[in-house]
Amino acid sequence: MEDDKKITEVTENNALEPATAKTEPAPAAAPFEAAPGPVKDASDKKGKAGKTDGPTETELLAEMVKLQKKTAKRTGVVAFSMIVIAAVVLASAVLIVPKVMTTLMAAETTLEQATTLMGDVKNSLDGMNKMISNVDTVLTDNTEAMSDAIKKIGDIDIDGLNDSIKKLNGAVDSLNKIVSPYSRRQ
Repeated sequence: MEDDKKITEVTENNALEPATAKTEPAPAAAPFEAAPGPVKDASDKKGKAGKTDGPTETELLAEMVKLQKKTAKRTGVVAFSMIVIAAVVLASAVLIVPKVMTTLMAAETTLEQATTLMGDVKNSLDGMNKMISNVDTVLTDNTEAMSDAIKKIGDIDIDGLNDSIKKLNGAVDSLNKIVSPYSRRQ
């Protein structure tokens, strides 16, 4: 009965209080020390020897506040780190992207010029091929003309030509003899 009385008082007061002011020892059966509601301070939770069975609500709350402060600090550090990383990425983008775009534009211009140059080279090669074929045609034509000329030269009677030249020299000498006396008089 005395235990029932203690339970009722504990439920009503939300704390453990002795049921009577007597200094009677509590029964040897398991003493009831748990309260269904929250414990308000350390003195309410003392057992028969005045010891606490675990951390009080105040201690737990203090521990929770410490943990929340640590969590808040860590969250702040992570947020600051993310802001720094975002700033670095943004600064890199602002500094690097224009240079990359300029380089890409220069590469595109160079590629266009190279394409144009390749077209010019192709046209030049086509012109050279035509010129070489023309030279080949000219050489073929000239070779035929040279062959004809060599054949005609080969057909000339050199001995007859030499005889004709000797006869011409004799005729020129005779004419010279006839004309020379008259040319001295003048």
